[in-house]
Amino acid sequence: MNSVNKIKIKKYAVYVLLLLAAHLFQNSLQIFPSLFGVRPVLLISAAVCIAMYEGEIAGAAAGFFAGALWDTVTVAADGYNALFLAVSCALCGVVLRIFLRNNILTYVFVNSIITVLYFATYVIFFITSRGIDGGLQLFARYYMPMAVYSLILTPFWYLTVRRINRKFPIAYIEY
Repeated sequence: MNSVNKIKIKKYAVYVLLLLAAHLFQNSLQIFPSLFGVRPVLLISAAVCIAMYEGEIAGAAAGFFAGALWDTVTVAADGYNALFLAVSCALCGVVLRIFLRNNILTYVFVNSIITVLYFATYVIFFITSRGIDGGLQLFARYYMPMAVYSLILTPFWYLTVRRINRKFPIAYIEY
């Protein structure tokens, strides 16, 4: 095994640990205080940031892993989180590779779109489609504050993943 593969394995192992920590902080430990009755969603931000640095394939894998972790503790999602995050992170990796630069402003912008889109589609698929009244009110009073609270923590994820990426640089060899 060459040195590039060893560095990749170490980097991806650190990413897995980072996603496990985000899952733990989001779903079991109550480290973050409840503001307006909501807690932050950390797995979306962590997976999107990894996708920004690693591209579409590794981003899709990180998104799928983060969503699968999240699906283990949700009752009604049935794989929705894994599917949504895998597709979103793959698209994020493609868009950043082709159109945008990787910086904190781009990350906040892309993460905001994905987070709001996640909560909007969740309300449509799991609340409104089941005939539960007040879906728009629930979105405005519960899910949007949750999205804002989650987005406040985005610089932490960007700085953490950037540090991991600099700690494990991979020099690509072009043939």
